[in-house]
Amino acid sequence: MRAQARREQRRSTILAAAVAVFKDKGYHAASVHDIIDAAQIARGTFYLYFTSKREIFAELAATFLELIRGSVQKISLDPAAGEPLAQMRANFRRVMNTVLEHGDLATIMLRGDAGDSEVRAQLDLFYAQVIALIGQAVRVGHALGFARDCDVHVIAVAALAGLKEVLGRMLAARGEGDPPMGPDGVGAEPAGPDGEGAGAPSPWRMPPERLADELLTFFVRGVFTEAVR
Repeated sequence: MRAQARREQRRSTILAAAVAVFKDKGYHAASVHDIIDAAQIARGTFYLYFTSKREIFAELAATFLELIRGSVQKISLDPAAGEPLAQMRANFRRVMNTVLEHGDLATIMLRGDAGDSEVRAQLDLFYAQVIALIGQAVRVGHALGFARDCDVHVIAVAALAGLKEVLGRMLAARGEGDPPMGPDGVGAEPAGPDGEGAGAPSPWRMPPERLADELLTFFVRGVFTEAVR
């Protein structure tokens, strides 16, 4: 049991080192040597656990996708589950908090150049599943009479794109070079070249629940009928 625990700890160390390296250098610029140095292990030790950096990245991608899947729940029409819009809001909030909790991993996965073609295909498959979930929520809204008739796929893709962009900016605002925190706990935007903008609240530093609600409100106003605005 002690030997198994040591193996699991060593594997976790390598994965954590890979996250740090991939975040710092990007997938394509990073090398196995970089990961070995960051993990402070021998080359032979690395190959006892992984065959390549691609294998490590694929495992990290699978971990990230599982974390996000676990935070997204299918919209239910059961009255006990609550209003569909409230269920959507809860999904958005859980995704925001999950991404923040695993910020380094999320930063890597949200990059446009994440992984190679096989890893990107894995990510694309996951995003297709998310689009299907969003589309299902819109169809539920339409069936209940409070969502307008629309192209569900276009709306779902647009919602996912907005979510990814907001998540990326939220993570960047909380990374290196963060703007200073304001007195209300919200970050301040740095001054522009003409000095304007200094001290202005940064929306990307607001609580993730508020960001989720803002994004959902934007989405809802484009989809739902005037009666529920």
